[in-house]
Amino acid sequence: MKLKVIGMIAGLAWGGAALAQGSQEPSMPQEPSMPQDPSMQHPPSSGSQTSGGMQGSQMQGQQELSGSVVALRKDKVFIKDENGAVVAMGVNHSTQIDGKPIEKHRDIHSHLRREIKEGDQVRTKFNVEKTTENMASSIEKMKK
Repeated sequence: MKLKVIGMIAGLAWGGAALAQGSQEPSMPQEPSMPQDPSMQHPPSSGSQTSGGMQGSQMQGQQELSGSVVALRKDKVFIKDENGAVVAMGVNHSTQIDGKPIEKHRDIHSHLRREIKEGDQVRTKFNVEKTTENMASSIEKMKK
């Protein structure tokens, strides 16, 4: 039994070497497959961006986004940035709108509809939660 297993291993080794020698194409060393880190796909930015867009590292700390409001849904504000990307921004009772928190007894959606209109230019500060959810800590309407 042991001899049979050793023979199979030797046969596989010899067969693999024969196949490799018979190939006409030069063999390129293969890099091991490594998981992609989303924060490494874009160069890190430093400082603040004055023309809108997101700032800071992709997943850590507070970030900022400026743009125009394109929709209000339940507890989300959808903001179109200068590049045309629409970003969903979650809103909760901790979010401050123009420096004032949403009162605990108030419905978030009705408060948003009263304070923010589609087309408003806004600047929002937010954190990324659960790796994919943007949660606004503040939303400021900008002067037109």
